[in-house]
Amino acid sequence: MDDGKGSIIAGMAICWLLNIAQLGVGWLLLVADIRMLPAYYVLVGAIGLVQVGYVVPLWRLLRRKAKPTTAKGLLIAAILTLIANVVLVALTYLRHSPI
Repeated sequence: MDDGKGSIIAGMAICWLLNIAQLGVGWLLLVADIRMLPAYYVLVGAIGLVQVGYVVPLWRLLRRKAKPTTAKGLLIAAILTLIANVVLVALTYLRHSPI
């Protein structure tokens, strides 16, 4: 039953495919030149924050195009990515802390 309001799964897929593309760009920066290492760390290490740059405009576009369910899926995936990113960064810092 398609009510024309989109799909949560489609929104999540859009977000995670864009995240994979972001990781691919980070990898290309890593192999391109050692001077791009800080950009690589930002793109990969802070993916949960950097994704705001493309999730918010897409979310607004989907809401404007009457696809609120897809927009909700996009937001859910972005929040899950942010939580996973914060947990992994916290674990990394705790593992390497001198405490």
